[in-house]
Amino acid sequence: MTEPSWTPLFRASASTVTKALRSHAFAASRERAVVIITDPEALRDLADVVETLPHENAPLSGITDRVAAAVRFLRAKAEELDSSAGTRTDTASPSPPVVAPERSDNNSTPPVAVVEAHERLLVAALHYLVTPVDLVPDFRAGGYIDDVLLLSWVFGSAGQELEPFLDDAALPDPDPSDTTGA
Repeated sequence: MTEPSWTPLFRASASTVTKALRSHAFAASRERAVVIITDPEALRDLADVVETLPHENAPLSGITDRVAAAVRFLRAKAEELDSSAGTRTDTASPSPPVVAPERSDNNSTPPVAVVEAHERLLVAALHYLVTPVDLVPDFRAGGYIDDVLLLSWVFGSAGQELEPFLDDAALPDPDPSDTTGA
């Protein structure tokens, strides 16, 4: 008699975020982000394309505030690159410089390599958002769900880099009727 095999007959599927992170489309977006992050015009072009997406409809409506903050980040990064090169191309009021917020612990800021990696990750995620053929093609019903899940994960990972660009109106107000002091 043979021993029964204890190997599973099936594998649990990976989460949609994991699938999106491992997809060919996101790999291409990460490669493209390396180039975009150093080119002010490419950053502005990406910001312009992201702004044209229908943010008022689900599922993108759930992360509109974060996407808007990420667009402000792209524009500020482009301004920073223009300033450092001494070639400002637009005449609008300058955006705040892209800086990591201070931490409350002994380290005043995260290491530069971490900040740069998070910035590239933000650019890659926005590039993935505007790529119509990705894990779930955007032209199909529910096509933005993978984009939203991936963006939500990236916004959580790169929250410190995005925080300075969040609109105060988009942040939740403390509940005045809350008397717990929390």
